[in-house]
Amino acid sequence: MTRTLIKAAWFWCLLLTSGFSLAEQLRLTVYPGQAPGSSLVMLSLSAGESDTVIDPIWFDTTRLFEISNSSDSELIKFVTPKAPWTFDFGGIKGVRQLFAVKPALTTGVEIVAELTVREQRIVSNRAKVARLQDDFRDSARVAILLDDAQTLLTIGGRLIQTQPDQTHGYRYRGFALEMLGRYPEAEEDILKARTIFFENNPPADADGRMIPNWEPPEILDRALRRIRLAEQGSSGGTD
Repeated sequence: MTRTLIKAAWFWCLLLTSGFSLAEQLRLTVYPGQAPGSSLVMLSLSAGESDTVIDPIWFDTTRLFEISNSSDSELIKFVTPKAPWTFDFGGIKGVRQLFAVKPALTTGVEIVAELTVREQRIVSNRAKVARLQDDFRDSARVAILLDDAQTLLTIGGRLIQTQPDQTHGYRYRGFALEMLGRYPEAEEDILKARTIFFENNPPADADGRMIPNWEPPEILDRALRRIRLAEQGSSGGTD
C-alpha cells in the first residue's frame, strides 16, 4: 500500500515519440485526500460517440507518473480499490477505474497517466494536486468514492461538533449511515442539512458566490430519494 517512487526522467522522451497519442479519450482526475490516508486518481477512458467497445482490461497496463518542479518524472506505485465501472453521459460512453496512492500525494505536484490500447500508448491530461483549505472535505470525497463508511462517519461527526450550523457534516454522516443501512438515521441527518440550508438561505462570500460548505438542495434531495427507496426495499415495499 505504500507508495514507491522510481526515477523516470526518460518519460519525457517517450512523450515525444510517435507511439504516444495525446488523446482526449483518456481523462485523469485527482482526489487529493489527506495524509496519512490515500489520494485517489480516477481515469476515464471514453470512445466519444463511436461504437468502439472499451475493454476494462486495458487499465491493467496503467502507469502513473508524478511530475515535480524539476521537470523530472517519477513512477507511482498504486493499488486498485475496486473494479472498473462503465458510464454513459449523453451518448459519451466509457469505463472508469480508481487508483489509490498511499501516502497521499504532495500538494502542487502534477500527475499524468499512460496506458496501452491495442499496442498504442495513450497519455492522459496532466492534473495538479490541489487541496481545499478545509482538509475534511478532501478526505470526505475520497471516503465517499471508496465507500468507506467508518471514515465518513468520523468526519461527519467531527464537523457537526465543530461547525453545527453548517450542512456538510450532516450530509457526510447521512451518507455514511446510508452506506451502513441505517436509513432512518441517514434520513434524519439529510433532513437536518436541508433545514439548515433553507434557514440560512444560504450565505455567500463577498463576490456573491455560495460558500462551498453549503450543499445545494438538489444534492440533498437526491440523497433523500435514494435513502427512501433503499428503506422501502429493505422493508419489502415497492419503489
